Amino acid sequence: MTKLLKKLDFTGQPIFIGIDVHLKSWNISVYLQQQYLTSFNQPPTTLALQTFLQNSYPNASYKCAYESGFCGHWIQRELLSLGIECIVINAADVPQTDKTAKNKTDTNDSKRIAQALQAGFLQPIYIPDEEVEADRQLVRCNEKFTNDLTRVKNRIKGMLYHLGIKLPEYFSNSNWSNLFIKWLKELELKNPSAKRAIQHQLTMAENIRIQKLAVLKDIRALLKKDRYSATAKYLLTVPGIGTVTTATLLTEIDNMKRFSNFEQLNSYIGYYPSQFSSGENIHQGNIIGRQHKRLRSLIIEAAWTAIRTDPAMTMVYNQFKLKVGGKRAIIKVARKLLSRIRHVWLNQVEYEKGVIR
Repeated sequence: MTKLLKKLDFTGQPIFIGIDVHLKSWNISVYLQQQYLTSFNQPPTTLALQTFLQNSYPNASYKCAYESGFCGHWIQRELLSLGIECIVINAADVPQTDKTAKNKTDTNDSKRIAQALQAGFLQPIYIPDEEVEADRQLVRCNEKFTNDLTRVKNRIKGMLYHLGIKLPEYFSNSNWSNLFIKWLKELELKNPSAKRAIQHQLTMAENIRIQKLAVLKDIRALLKKDRYSATAKYLLTVPGIGTVTTATLLTEIDNMKRFSNFEQLNSYIGYYPSQFSSGENIHQGNIIGRQHKRLRSLIIEAAWTAIRTDPAMTMVYNQFKLKVGGKRAIIKVARKLLSRIRHVWLNQVEYEKGVIR
């Protein structure tokens, strides 16, 4: 009797894969037509996943997702090049129950991602091209060096306080002048080790300042690139928007047209108020916690400048300050300034002061 051997063939069938990414391994969960198939750990490579899928479910339509984080977007790019559809998602968008929240494991995480992907609940985050992503890393170096410098300064102040040394009042400003640094270097201490400890921290601070200046030089050169120069010219006309903020806007947002309206941009930055509705009652709460932390902070800084230099923004701030107080009023100004930034970017025009829109 002749035996008929059939080969595995999943042609036309979608396979949904949730990936929980870690440095040394990935946890994979696989679903087919709402049926859970398997979960396993594998080496952290796209080829290992491709080999498993092709051997286990040949000719299927592969759809996978993983949460954004430390691994960046290279996994998504490699999987796409291997013919595997892949999206990167915000971790907060993955639904979970009280049970899964209290029983968090890698397998449960990858299962939740696969289930949500299969149900159509997940929206991909925006992924820029590799050039913009590299430029973004360069611009972010400035903030990292700023934070590093702040930590070193705080350590030096902590050492002085520990030694019982009070700063002269004329050095109380948070900005460290050359005169203050000279004072620190010439400070006489009883113990040579304490003197050396402060000198080492000062050397570290000086090295960070040198690196920070080098990064700023690179950022200025970055804004001269063809893909940025035209828009950068107009963004720099916005009050409070300088070189670093312009570069941050251009590399973090990349394409303003990906936001179909201002509300989407406003929500992305994080100025959108939370809302609680029940029946006919609608209550707006504080602004949402989900945000682009760096851009939200930079635009608020720009808003403080705008209320001093643009009469229209001054008027808006003063009107809302009487109603809701200064802290909330500056958020209103920042939101309006963000709208103007969007207008300048999309229409490639200079910012106009004294205009109320």
